Amino acid sequence: MNTPSHSPVPASPTRDFAEQHMHTILARLAGPGAVPRADQVDAVHAVLQPASRVLVVQATGWGKSAVYWAATHAIRSTGAGPTLVVSPLLALMRDQVSAAERAGLKAATVNSTNIDDWDEVFQRLDADAIDVLLVSPERLGNPRFAARLGALLARVGLIVIDEAHCISDWGFDFRPDYQRLARALLSTPTASVLATTATANERVTLDIGKQLGAGTVTFRGTLARTSLTLSVVPGLSPLQRYAWIADALEQLPGSGIVYVLTVAEAERLTAFLRSCGHAVEAYSGQTDADTRLKVEERLRHNQVKAVVATSALGMGYDKPDLGFCVHLGSPSTPVAYYPQVGRAGRAVAHAE
Repeated sequence: MNTPSHSPVPASPTRDFAEQHMHTILARLAGPGAVPRADQVDAVHAVLQPASRVLVVQATGWGKSAVYWAATHAIRSTGAGPTLVVSPLLALMRDQVSAAERAGLKAATVNSTNIDDWDEVFQRLDADAIDVLLVSPERLGNPRFAARLGALLARVGLIVIDEAHCISDWGFDFRPDYQRLARALLSTPTASVLATTATANERVTLDIGKQLGAGTVTFRGTLARTSLTLSVVPGLSPLQRYAWIADALEQLPGSGIVYVLTVAEAERLTAFLRSCGHAVEAYSGQTDADTRLKVEERLRHNQVKAVVATSALGMGYDKPDLGFCVHLGSPSTPVAYYPQVGRAGRAVAHAE
């Protein structure tokens, strides 16, 4: 990807140029017969405008990442700098590195779990051998990364703020570190900025657009997911809820996630379900990084029936055939609920 394969992007790139790269990426990610969804090509076209500010609010599974991989592919084809992706969860970054590589892009990450690899990653950046660098929001507080941020921002062609509701005071998962990093990145006068989320009501959408700037172009679609069947089982006592889940795991399709509200509940329910003979794993903010990765992979390869998880396993975890999500206890808001159920039914016709 480092040798230009097309003539440089003109001052106002054409929609055909955007469509060409969108089709290339979709063919690599989804097969040669894949066609763009509504607004995908227009979003790439908007991103390719000089120093643009673009917000994409679309349902989980719509293909927001395909937009920034296609924009990256187009930008890199002209010899411009790499894309910097800010991503809030380690599980999400691992999936994004894998997806970028499937899209034909050279990707790397800088986060708290791979500090020993940072020097090699920075050397590859200096050699222009990386198309996409993914970073966690907390990196801005690390002196080694902060010292390189100015030079990096001078080179990047595109900045992506993924799960952008995290930068909004009104977002369900607002994070100060994320907002601070976003503000630092938004200060660049030359790179385009793309913010994406599936989890923004009207107030959050307006707030993100305000932070991006007056010229922000917003693409917002329906958040309805026809593959998902939502239902409620009311009136159960705490013990009855455990029994209901144990019985339901015998019937629910495929493998899935059981969401709980606390670490203690995750451990307690996991122990109960194992005593009933179910293959389940616990996952929370207190699960160490190596174990998290192993649990994610076991779920991805259907080696467990379910993962009993807190919100630590949420945004961005990619298992297209996830068959169900069960909530033991309600998340704080419908906006917090949406990205969790959105893990299910992304590539199957029906999920519970």
